[in-house]
Amino acid sequence: MIEDHLRQVRDYYYKSPKGIRDTIGRAYGVLPIHFRLGKAYRQFEKLILDGNSWTKQQFDDYQFCKLKNTLEHAYHSIPFYRDFYDQHGVTPAALKDFDDLTKFPTISKEVIKANFRKMLNPSFPEWKRLVTTTGGSTAEPMRFFQLKGYTRAKEKAFIGAGWKRVGYQYGDKAVQIKGRSVGEHHKNIFWEYEPIQNILEMDSNFICDQYIPDYLEAIDKFGADFLIGFPSSLYLIAKYIKDKNYSAPRFKAIMLASENVYAWQRTLLENVFGCRVYSHYGHSEMVLLGMEAENTNDLLFFPQYGYLEIVDKNNRPLRSAGEKGELVGTSFHNPVMPFIRYKTQDIGVIGEADPQQPHYPVLSDVEGRLQEFIVTRDKRLISVTTMGAAHFDTLDRVAATQYYQDVAGEVEFRVVPKEGFDSKDEKKIYKAVQEKLGPQVKLSIKAVESIEKTKSGKHLMLIQKIENVPLYEKDLLQDLG
Repeated sequence: MIEDHLRQVRDYYYKSPKGIRDTIGRAYGVLPIHFRLGKAYRQFEKLILDGNSWTKQQFDDYQFCKLKNTLEHAYHSIPFYRDFYDQHGVTPAALKDFDDLTKFPTISKEVIKANFRKMLNPSFPEWKRLVTTTGGSTAEPMRFFQLKGYTRAKEKAFIGAGWKRVGYQYGDKAVQIKGRSVGEHHKNIFWEYEPIQNILEMDSNFICDQYIPDYLEAIDKFGADFLIGFPSSLYLIAKYIKDKNYSAPRFKAIMLASENVYAWQRTLLENVFGCRVYSHYGHSEMVLLGMEAENTNDLLFFPQYGYLEIVDKNNRPLRSAGEKGELVGTSFHNPVMPFIRYKTQDIGVIGEADPQQPHYPVLSDVEGRLQEFIVTRDKRLISVTTMGAAHFDTLDRVAATQYYQDVAGEVEFRVVPKEGFDSKDEKKIYKAVQEKLGPQVKLSIKAVESIEKTKSGKHLMLIQKIENVPLYEKDLLQDLG
């Protein structure tokens, strides 16, 4: 996969002068997506297409085979899993049917972070490993490895298959409003054209009443068919359009990314833009992937992607529509560092079978990820998704982090130091976080012994104490049982 091998020079591309970047990007963008993403991408596209005609028995056979192979590979190749399963008195031979999977212990972010090196398959050389970090509003930063040239090709194939449900194909003209810092801020330009993807990339950190008219003018001039972005960012634009009685740009569909979308956000977006709003569930760990159905907002989880379990607080499996529990997933295609029975910390509600894909697991809702915002001095809202500690490479001697805010324009970044943490580490963290926040936020770093969690054990990336900021409905902050 060409893109994985070019990933190490990606930063040089983005930092190069615009003229050079446009020339390189347009030349590279001419290459077909199948060529850039390689053989693995084509294999997964075929797997997805073949699955459209599979029976339930074929899906069951595929999943059971993948589970069995993953367990055997992990037990015989990875030191952590051999020791872990021996301690619990279980081996891969214990898996005779799907119910037997509950005999194997679950793992969590804490387990992975504590056993990072032991979870790595030693038979894969460094050049075959692709390092990845988690992000998001409720996730503690975690680093892990995937298989270069394969795992990300899989992700692209499955995301692409889901987006085709609303008519989008890679290369279609789109506006994307996410967390990348782009444009020339001193000129009130908060966007730039990305020729490789054929998108107008827009900076989500400057969406406020002062600049939204500029955003809308740029969107109109670009004339895209699709809009991609954080629900929080698109909601602010939609609300401005409604409040100011602006003429809204028209799209074939809106695809949401990285944050949970709430009903009140979806309703406003659909009413303002007059098109389908399409969301999905996924995470950096690439263990599970659910995409919305063609005709409902239910999430259909690809059986070929990973194995989904819904469990109660005692780790007992739930299977009936309407039952609510934690999502637990097993990855199928990451031999470098497989996650088996991985507790996601996300809460889902089991849905009814979908008539279009009756053999896909269905969730009617995922309630676990709560988006939050940092409020700047000039009352802009910065999604904490863009501020996830995993986006910074300065946290090697930090165990956990959390943002805290009770005054607009002021943020406290709490860190739990590891052994060896010193003033140099603190200065590096301060520089990285302050650059991301910008001049309208005063930052302080505070070393703490532990991070505040909810009653159910959730680690919120941001503790937000500012009142009257339209961040979320209050009932969404209640513990999820």
